[in-house]
Formats: sequence, structure tokens, C-alpha cells
Amino acid sequence: MAGRDPRGHPRPARPRLAFTSACVASATAITHACRLIASGRADTAICAGAYLVEEENLAKFDSGFALSRDGMVRPFCADRSGLLLGDGAAAVVLESAESARRRGARALGALTGWGAAGDAHHVARPHPEGAGLVMAAGRALRRAGGPRIDYVNAHGTATRHNDPAETRGLRTLLGAAAARTPVSSTKSTTGHLLEASGVVELVITLLALRDGVLPPTAGFTEPDPHCDLDYVPNRPHKAELRCALTVNAAFGGANTALVLERA
Repeated sequence: MAGRDPRGHPRPARPRLAFTSACVASATAITHACRLIASGRADTAICAGAYLVEEENLAKFDSGFALSRDGMVRPFCADRSGLLLGDGAAAVVLESAESARRRGARALGALTGWGAAGDAHHVARPHPEGAGLVMAAGRALRRAGGPRIDYVNAHGTATRHNDPAETRGLRTLLGAAAARTPVSSTKSTTGHLLEASGVVELVITLLALRDGVLPPTAGFTEPDPHCDLDYVPNRPHKAELRCALTVNAAFGGANTALVLERA
């Protein structure tokens, strides 16, 4: 709606868009906002995501054998049994560097790269080699200029198919650096926030960069032999963090990736 300003003059219409792409919805909103700002079609955008657990969704995930059987979320562990849903919401203001300078804003960080891709592999399972993640994150890293990644906030659902596929994808993406790059799933503490996952995990990653703290993968027990990266088990710890990658995936083979740099 265009609306009117306080003096009654017509106010130019601004796009208001809703994205319904499941677990990448809010991250997709962020990538779209980044494109608008980078192309000069917008100076500022507000991106938000919210999820409230519903009985119907619980039933759907349970019928698909995706819910944890013991009430614990253990991403990348040999004894993981599935995900738990959580309530959550977050909103971020994105703007061009020039817009921030004009109003004297203090940036929390810089969103330097973004990417999206669809692997078209299966309606509910990721590509076993993480092909969609590699495509989306590869685009984000190229846009960001190929920075060294100091931390990855993984999709990390603690489901049978996701975790090894994501590990293989990150190994392909990062190459030799994968062995020394910390990776964690904050869904181990927040639960899976579905549509809100992207923006909530963006905020968590921003705070990790700001504070120099690696968020842990909570509840970590014995690692799955097919998941062989550094998953920051159980405890946060201090680290020198300059650049981070956060990735999300959704049913239908959708993948998103965002590259963040410390302010």
C-alpha cells in the first residue's frame, strides 16, 4: 500500500513481500533484499521471520519419522534421532553502506555475500553430496570475494540424511580448510524454527562475530563417522572471527547461504 505521509501527501509504494519457502523462507527474504539494495532499487529493507509450533506440523514431522525419539537434538552425532521444533522470531534491518553513513548508524556487521540454489534431488531429502549447499554457498562466497571462512552456522537438523550430506557439502565447498573450520548447529539449542531459521541464525552468527565466541553444538555425544568436522561440541569458546557463513536448506531441494563479516 502506498499510504500517505503526515502532511497527507501520497507516499510512494514500497514492496511488501512474503516468502513461503519453508525452512529457507526468511533467508530467501534476506537474499532478495540484498539484491534490491545492491542494484540500487532500495536503500533499506526490514527482513523478519517467525514460527510458532503447531500441532499439525508436529504430526507431519512425526509421521515422517523426523522428530527426535528421546527429546534431545544431537546434530552430527552417531546416536541422533531427529529434530525438535521450536518457537522463535527475529528481524533485521539491512541497508546500503551509504544509507548507514547518512543517518550515522552503527552497523552490527556486513552482509557481503548471498546465494540460493535448488538441487531438485528429492522432495524431502537433501542431495547426498550436499550439491545444493555447494551451489548456494559457492555463489555467496564468490559474491563476497572468496574470503576465508572462520565459522559456519550449519543447517544441522540432527536428521539421518541431512547431517552427513551437509558435512560432505562443506568438505567440497571448503576443501582443505574444512578440517580446521569450526561448524556448529544452533538448532541444538533453539530447536528447528522452520521459516524463522534463516533470520534467527543470521542474528546468532552476527553475535558470534561481534563477541568472538563460537556457538556450540549442544548435547554432542559420539560423532557419526560420516560427520568428521569440528562441530564445537557442547561448550562455546572464544575465537578470532572475521568472516562467517550461515546456510539453510528446505524441502524441495532449496538452499540458501549468507556470508557475514565483522563490523
